[in-house]
Amino acid sequence: MASDGIYERLANALDALPHGFARTPSGVELRLIKLAFTPEEVWLAGQLTRFPETAAEIAKRLGRDEAEVTATLESLIPRRLVRLDSPGMSAPGLAPPVEGEKRYRLGPFLVGWYESNMRLLDKEFAELFEQFVIEGGGERIFAPRPGVLGVVPVRGSLKAEYIEREPHLDIDAHFARHDRFLVLPCVCKREMEVLHGESCRKPMKRCGFIGLPPQTPLGETVLDREEASKLLSRLEKTGHVHLAFYGFTMSAESPQFVGTCNCCSCCCGVFHGQKLAGVAEGAQKSNYRAVIDPEPCTACGACILRCPVDAISEGPKRLPVGPLCVAVELEPGASVVDRDKCIGCGVCVIGCVPNAIVMEPVSDEEWFHVPSSMAEWEEMRLRNLASR
Repeated sequence: MASDGIYERLANALDALPHGFARTPSGVELRLIKLAFTPEEVWLAGQLTRFPETAAEIAKRLGRDEAEVTATLESLIPRRLVRLDSPGMSAPGLAPPVEGEKRYRLGPFLVGWYESNMRLLDKEFAELFEQFVIEGGGERIFAPRPGVLGVVPVRGSLKAEYIEREPHLDIDAHFARHDRFLVLPCVCKREMEVLHGESCRKPMKRCGFIGLPPQTPLGETVLDREEASKLLSRLEKTGHVHLAFYGFTMSAESPQFVGTCNCCSCCCGVFHGQKLAGVAEGAQKSNYRAVIDPEPCTACGACILRCPVDAISEGPKRLPVGPLCVAVELEPGASVVDRDKCIGCGVCVIGCVPNAIVMEPVSDEEWFHVPSSMAEWEEMRLRNLASR
């Protein structure tokens, strides 16, 4: 069972998913699989697709014992190589709600079993992942639209009418819906520490903020509403970008904010992977772009430092007010935004003391219409993958 054929089959099945899993010249993707899973797990997962089946259906199709198949499938859910067909969110430590008989499907690499395994494995896995991104894995995962994660502007950066138009941007509504929140250590920051022995000084515990049932016991990774909201506010003030999960969860009738990674440009796997892969976009941009009014701008440079994608720079130098007959040193000009680079995260807006920056919506032609369901998101991704 340990022949390379089972790894090839699983790699091809993963690449057929909407998230993508590139086949590379060196076969580094096979080494990632071998590090993460046993041959028995690989064999079974390689028989799955994105179309959900019951354990009984899978066992019958493969001629295997249903109890053994069920046990293996269940063991792979926490490591996210297998997903349950459910409206709920699957995340480490959080089992999604299921109605009726369980139906299983193959889980993606990213966002998926990469994160789960990066929490458990070592430097070799992290090094192989970077090699995979460079050899084509990053382009296959990050470049197609819609992105696997989407930018949600930080609180306080958008006008109320913009949030009303796009309810999936309403972070405060998410906090009002739940009493408990799952907040996890950042897997990207862990990867930086594993690779380089150190990472930035920003907090480790910063990702998730997924709503949990009110009876969930509080603990190191389970916070109440007040503590979770305070933590998110601190992250926003220190320049973290919300790269959020699309809100197809909890039987929502329409997309809603359900949780987010909170990313810094120094550690974020999406930002870092985008650069390694050499692609123009990583996360799906929001429908807003930063605009700077040069009149109140004091050219302090705070927005330049806060921007995670280097979309803001110092404007043309200007003469200070005063006589022009004496030698003077030119003053920095008002900051300017490279609109093509801007991802619409809003961290510059809430960090601007003179309130010189606002977020403005993109044109109707540029507007990204958030899919109404996970199935619609998958179909959009598959069409774009097929056209590449």
